[in-house]
Amino acid sequence: MRTWTIIMAVFLCSLITLPGCDSLGPSQDLKFLADYQKNPDGTITFILTIRNEGSKTLDLVSATSQIYDIEVYQEPGILVWNWAYGRAFLTIITTLTLQPGEQKIYRENWEVRSNQGDPLPPGTYKVRASLVTDPSASYQFELTI
Repeated sequence: MRTWTIIMAVFLCSLITLPGCDSLGPSQDLKFLADYQKNPDGTITFILTIRNEGSKTLDLVSATSQIYDIEVYQEPGILVWNWAYGRAFLTIITTLTLQPGEQKIYRENWEVRSNQGDPLPPGTYKVRASLVTDPSASYQFELTI
């Protein structure tokens, strides 16, 4: 029980900004971009870029081992697929540290199927990629299949 209390105290302290301390605004030093490429086999590869554009080290903190998620919506706002669906994440505080100018690129393949495994029909879909960290960020775009 004591270990759990210490872990929660550390996590909560990381969320509090004290007067006089440096704080990171939603768009200050963190740059988050999402893009995609259509592959010859009909799949889609999502490309997520996380970049520190500041002059200080940037820590992205998550309450689990998950750093990001990708969601695909069909009109009118119906979630048909998300990357995290069916995945298990460790319940452990995870920190992604980026040095000034450093970036991390993640690539995730989507087979253009719903979370239930059904093929999706051609059409326009809305994609929302998000960092599930503190600080957080998201990026949205449309994708035509």
